[in-house]
Amino acid sequence: MQRVYFPHTELEECRDGMWRIVGGKAKQAFASAAANLMRDDGAFEGAMMRSFEEWPNSCQHNLTAEDTNRLAWLGHAGCFLATGSPEENTRCGWHTLTPTEQDAANATAQRVLDAWIEANSEEPPLLKIMGGWNA
Repeated sequence: MQRVYFPHTELEECRDGMWRIVGGKAKQAFASAAANLMRDDGAFEGAMMRSFEEWPNSCQHNLTAEDTNRLAWLGHAGCFLATGSPEENTRCGWHTLTPTEQDAANATAQRVLDAWIEANSEEPPLLKIMGGWNA
């Protein structure tokens, strides 16, 4: 997949405040909301899928970067869009999940990433049906 870049001024995640710093009682409230979302597979999946429509530039920029933690970015995006939890607060919420809950959240994020890759694949549709370039 070809890497896509956008300047930070064109990334919806920056415009909307996913990277803002929130402390105090609000930090704990956001962390709890994010953790609760990540525990609910269906709601978490839907929240991450929202990023496809609402943040197209951010998705292209982050999900074509194969050398980054794309699952984490999707989780942060979904938590922000669904709960308003900034990235740092979502990370705090992540650390309250059990290993089993983290594995389930990662599996959900992987399904969402796979769906985005499939929808944005550069491979012609006929080759997809036939099994790819090396079939």
